[in-house]
Amino acid sequence: MSSFNKEMFEAISNEMGSQKMLELESAVKVYYGISNEGNPRLSFMSSVAPPKMDSTQMLKVIQGKEMDGVYWTSFDLLQANAKQVFYSFCSDLVGAIEKISEEKKALVYLKNRFHIWKSMFKKGGAGISAELLKGLFGELYFLHTSFVDKYGINEAIAAWSGADGTAKDFSIGMDWYEIKTVSSSAVSVKISSVSQLSSDVPGHLVIIKTESMSPVYSNGKSSIGELLQAVLERIDIDETKESFLGKLSEYGLDLTDECCSEKYSVVSHHFYTVDSEFPRILESDVKFQEICKVSYELIINSLDRFKET
Repeated sequence: MSSFNKEMFEAISNEMGSQKMLELESAVKVYYGISNEGNPRLSFMSSVAPPKMDSTQMLKVIQGKEMDGVYWTSFDLLQANAKQVFYSFCSDLVGAIEKISEEKKALVYLKNRFHIWKSMFKKGGAGISAELLKGLFGELYFLHTSFVDKYGINEAIAAWSGADGTAKDFSIGMDWYEIKTVSSSAVSVKISSVSQLSSDVPGHLVIIKTESMSPVYSNGKSSIGELLQAVLERIDIDETKESFLGKLSEYGLDLTDECCSEKYSVVSHHFYTVDSEFPRILESDVKFQEICKVSYELIINSLDRFKET
């Protein structure tokens, strides 16, 4: 992953209409700056015509020829409050062409990486609720701090259900995990459907307790934006990166800085073995076909005997 970072953009935030060249080992030159309209911009200069890339509602792509042997491809962020994700996008695009000595090859890599990100910069719906936001934070935290170390990044991303609507948040082989993120003061955890803890094989309930923190709090994994960047830095296969970003997009993630920068401190992070002895409601316990949905709550302190060491 390139050393390009958000601080470089923030240092020139008032320098409208200017661009600075990034020191980089690549056949394509890279510049970053602020457009005349005040939008953050990442630009690539090549001596051959780049492949065509189309704008989205949030990201303007500008391509043109300045003179013979000088072609530009620029990416301007149109939504001012989506800079966190834009910075991750820029870092990833720069990383895609770094150390590529053949210009045409570098431009193809650039286009392919842009298309992986393209769905993230399409206008979404009404955004994501505070409850879903905390749930997404918990799943990304678990993915980054536990699951990737156990199964490797490619298998871990493939095992994450994201917004697919599967019964378990993570499932791989015969193993499964259901993630619940609650406030630090919570005494119970809600199981929103019977299928979440139902299985013929033992699995794991993971309860993550969090506290909301101030905007200036940061430990590198205290927000969705930080976790997104941390996970991206561990992915080195484009197909895995595309899958990861696609799952985030389907989740309904709002790209605004407010959403991506909401800060949490993880107070505790415990695993519980879910087996035949674990207190849960199974499908077979629901005796009436007229009942279409069952949810229940578990008292967290009462689960200590199932806690994994």
